[in-house]
Amino acid sequence: MRKRNIVLGLLFASGLFLMGGYSLDRFGFHSDLIGILGTFLLIVSYIGFNWSKLKSGDHKTKVVTTWVIILLLLIVILNVIEAVLN
Repeated sequence: MRKRNIVLGLLFASGLFLMGGYSLDRFGFHSDLIGILGTFLLIVSYIGFNWSKLKSGDHKTKVVTTWVIILLLLIVILNVIEAVLN
């Protein structure tokens, strides 16, 4: 196994573990910095595993990457709005 694959796999596993920071309660969906960091690690590992496809211009991989990044930014923006309104 290549060292790069091991590192990316560890990033993916730690990202899944850190995403446990997301919670649902009767007031709605909440995330904290740990959940956002976990999502960021998942995105980094996804980009790392699919780097050759992204460089070659694979449309499907670009679309999936763009959507996941947009969703992460939306979560961050909603967290900032929630913090400001509280």
